[in-house]
Amino acid sequence: MPSGQGRPRKPTALKVLHGDFDKDPQRRPKAEPKPDLAAPKAPAHLSVIAKHEWRRICKEVGAMKALSLGERGSLEQYCDAYSKWREAIEVLKREGQYGVNDKTGVPFEHPSGKAHRAYSMICHKLLCEFGLTPASRSRLVISEETEQDEIHKRFFGDKKA
Repeated sequence: MPSGQGRPRKPTALKVLHGDFDKDPQRRPKAEPKPDLAAPKAPAHLSVIAKHEWRRICKEVGAMKALSLGERGSLEQYCDAYSKWREAIEVLKREGQYGVNDKTGVPFEHPSGKAHRAYSMICHKLLCEFGLTPASRSRLVISEETEQDEIHKRFFGDKKA
């Protein structure tokens, strides 16, 4: 393994959802920019399947309050990979996963089978980034702040008496 590479850094938003700062809130980075929470609009070039998935994912990730305009690129990659994964499934249903070479009689895997696996892995990795797999979701700790807590913070700061 090349030096300097390791596990990718976890975004602070996911650290908050996982409860990483519950025991020691001083560990939370102070100078990190905080993007406005908003669901980005779907790019026009996405396929119909990808646009449906875009709306579904925005609803789920938006409910966790972990979606901002900055995630548009990752969300676009996921939705595009998802639509191509679904297309590969349809081709495999129509044409079968394996074929036999006419000249040699050797069985071979349909190219869509390889595409199916590749897009499946891409989708899984990006779903983990958004906290949408069972394993990544089990680590989330979502704490609802009440309106009273927000008013208290606004007038008295972050620390409670």
